[in-house]
Amino acid sequence: MTDLVLHHYNESPYAEKIRTLMGYKGLSWHSVIVPRIAPKPDLTELTGGYRKVPVLQIGADIYCDTRLILQVIDGLNPLPGLQTTPGTFSEVVEHWVDVNLFGRAVAYTFGRNVDRLPDVFLADRAALRGAPLDREALKQAVPLAEQELVTHMQWLEHGLAGGQPFVNGGHPGSGDFNLYATLWFAQQGRFDFSAFPCVSAWLARMQAFGHGVRQEMTAEDALALAANSQPQTLPEGGTSADPSGVQVGQSVRVTPEQLGHGTSVMGELLRIDPQQLTVRVQSPRCGTLHVHLPRVGYRVRPAA
Repeated sequence: MTDLVLHHYNESPYAEKIRTLMGYKGLSWHSVIVPRIAPKPDLTELTGGYRKVPVLQIGADIYCDTRLILQVIDGLNPLPGLQTTPGTFSEVVEHWVDVNLFGRAVAYTFGRNVDRLPDVFLADRAALRGAPLDREALKQAVPLAEQELVTHMQWLEHGLAGGQPFVNGGHPGSGDFNLYATLWFAQQGRFDFSAFPCVSAWLARMQAFGHGVRQEMTAEDALALAANSQPQTLPEGGTSADPSGVQVGQSVRVTPEQLGHGTSVMGELLRIDPQQLTVRVQSPRCGTLHVHLPRVGYRVRPAA
């Protein structure tokens, strides 16, 4: 079963990263729209409790986090590839975006749009953060966020001025897609890129990939697909234990380090290694599911 089902919503920058990857790869995929705020009962039925988007479904295998989703799609569809061009820094860019740039884009876009955001949306995001979101504080954060975005764009403009079409060189790498999704989100806040012609041209090249062939699918059909499928056989290897102290066969709770309040995967740990872990989830509506997550960026604890 290799049909790709993406659970997402249109405004999500994380989902835009994967949608643009679908376009670059020229893929057909199924789109299941998820509510922007909790509760998300159909999604959590598949994930064992994880509520963030996007989530990639392949039959009864569920993949969380865009870093892992990108690797899975690239592994199934290796051409055109995402290999890092020698002498470039795609992975460094990817880390820089996650750690430094994305927060500035969020502060800018939220602050610029806060008067149009409903109270329930802000309350939902505050619950994920584990801290309140105040409208006036969000507005006051805009000038500093804009100043920092300008500085970061000057760095990027200098890096692209040598004429290479992508951050990764002659073709995009994972860093390009991470960066594009973040700057796409800043565009939603009406950040002005006109002073950065090389960045603007790069944005246009990334946007030109489109989203592939998107076919709408209902959540009910996605759940039925999972119920009528079996999880793929896991590869051999992995480790029997983890520095966290959990062991294969144990009931665990897996929680994102960032924006992880109230969103955890609960199930039996089947496999774990330094890159990835897999949890078996028993769903009343879908039967046995394998939920896959990156190891880095997630806390694994006994479920008790």
